[in-house]
Amino acid sequence: MTESPTYYAAFLNLRNRLCVVVGGGKVAERKIKKLLDCGACVRVISPEVRSQVQRWAEEGQVEWVRRPYAPGDVSDAWLVFAATNDRQVNRVVWEEAEHAGKLVNVVDHPASCTLTVPASTRLGALQVAISTSGTDPAAAARLRQILEQDLEHGTSRFQQEMLNFLARDENTTSIP
Repeated sequence: MTESPTYYAAFLNLRNRLCVVVGGGKVAERKIKKLLDCGACVRVISPEVRSQVQRWAEEGQVEWVRRPYAPGDVSDAWLVFAATNDRQVNRVVWEEAEHAGKLVNVVDHPASCTLTVPASTRLGALQVAISTSGTDPAAAARLRQILEQDLEHGTSRFQQEMLNFLARDENTTSIP
């Protein structure tokens, strides 16, 4: 089994930084929402987008480039998301971003990411992020939901779920 990379945990200040999202589907929409919440300048490149993304474009919250990805589209980006349902397009986006030294997240290929996006929750100024180093995003999302419930209801289920995850993880991978 290939060992997962060890990631450097960090929170990024994206305020007024150009972030390019290639794709307009459900996953792209989630990425765009988080970027907008952080004050990023968002450019979406996709011939079609979900209705919420179209509303954001109509309201001027995002720039929507209504066409397929083309070489040069990520040249002025600070952060890039390849979020299409076409692995070949995602690969081309990754290659260009990687060559240009950009931070890049490829939603369907964690091994190609220079940046992974953890499941996170915010309570005022407190922000908690949960990552499985890209190996199990669904588990990270599930743990985030449990943590949110614990914070809301004053319960402690998260601790037990973390112990269960770590016990399962010890048997399947080398992540500490």
